[in-house]
Amino acid sequence: MIGVAAAWLLDPDATGWYIALGMVGMIGFLAAWLVGLVFVVRAWIWVETHWLRPEKSRPKPFNENTQVDIGEEGFSVQGLGRVEWIDVLGIEAIPDSDNYLIVHTRPFRKLMLTAPVDELVPVINHYLALRTHAKAMPKGTVQSRAMLFCWRCFLAWVWAGYALAGAAGIALLFNASDAGFLKTMVGLCVFMPMVAWLVWTIPFSRISLFSRSRVRAFQLDNTQLRSIDGDWQVDLRQAQVSHRHASGIGYEFDFLAIRPKAGKRLDLLLEGGADQEALLEALSERGFLPRENPER
Repeated sequence: MIGVAAAWLLDPDATGWYIALGMVGMIGFLAAWLVGLVFVVRAWIWVETHWLRPEKSRPKPFNENTQVDIGEEGFSVQGLGRVEWIDVLGIEAIPDSDNYLIVHTRPFRKLMLTAPVDELVPVINHYLALRTHAKAMPKGTVQSRAMLFCWRCFLAWVWAGYALAGAAGIALLFNASDAGFLKTMVGLCVFMPMVAWLVWTIPFSRISLFSRSRVRAFQLDNTQLRSIDGDWQVDLRQAQVSHRHASGIGYEFDFLAIRPKAGKRLDLLLEGGADQEALLEALSERGFLPRENPER
């Protein structure tokens, strides 16, 4: 459809093979863009993992079949060690697979478990919820997990999509002045959204398809919020904390914005769950968050 519109817009007399070639070229361009996008995002994740994160966070390579026991204390992986439940960062299903499940952990990164998914997922979720309400944690301590992302970077990509779409529209108007009103409107309604969506695919994929690699575990200890792996720590008495709601074309989510007076700004994407609800409740009880709807 896009290829037909492109050929019709650029050549009013386009028919037959010309339109077919236009369709093939446009489909090839979109396919190349999507493939390139996957490689770019994966390359950035690799850079973050191997260059930007400290050496201590890199697990040793492990590619063997081994036994995994699941219980109240966490995962016991034979040959590797134990993974406590706070270090279980998330689970990821494999499409069209009923017997394989990927578990994201802090010390061992990804573990692929072979078991009936319908039976395994409820067990993991049960222990994760049980850990959230565990009485063994010190009083005033709350543990949770969330994806770290950059709200300003996300907004920059969104506005870049608008800007490039607007530039494409202006270029189209200058180069299709003789195409007529109908064809010009078709070009604007097809190509401008396409350009914007191609740009927006990058930030949207980072908070959806590729979000698991950015999930971190952290702990709220009275007024100190710190990551379990020790990468960062914030004294909330010296920071501005807000629960914000972001929405726009193609996205809607809540996040926790932490703005310390000195040091790195933190944005924690909230996807729901008992541990995140407990965190928000604890922040409200300690006066760091107002008891009201998220800010926009």
